[in-house]
Amino acid sequence: MATNYSVYSIPVFFIMNFIPHAYAAMLFTGGSPKRFDNVNPKSSATLERFRKRASAATFTRWERANAAHHNGYENLPLLVAAVVLGNMARLDAATMNWTFGTFLALRAVFIYAYINTESQKWSALRSVVFIITLLQCLWIIMMAGNVLAN
Repeated sequence: MATNYSVYSIPVFFIMNFIPHAYAAMLFTGGSPKRFDNVNPKSSATLERFRKRASAATFTRWERANAAHHNGYENLPLLVAAVVLGNMARLDAATMNWTFGTFLALRAVFIYAYINTESQKWSALRSVVFIITLLQCLWIIMMAGNVLAN
């Protein structure tokens, strides 16, 4: 019987989504924590100062890193629901491990693509990866629902 490691995908995913935030903060401060306004870090004045100071390429890269960070945390509840329901239904460990292992790998691709994509052509790849990861979670939820309904 295979060991089910799917629950570990939750903290791994949480940490993965902190990485783009840390990268965005590095872009924002230019590597100097003294430039960061920790009293009011999300103020429009702080953002405007950064927009004026940074090159257009750096600013848009920061926006994408920040968006990748937010996207991950917006999708965390779906992952948690899929993992919990899959385990409640006692879905096969190999299925759970494969699904959430590939989920994490694809989300790493998604984060990389989100931060580095600068053209419409390649942004479609990011969207396809995003949809696949959504479908993986929904697939587990549906399989768990079928088991739990019986």
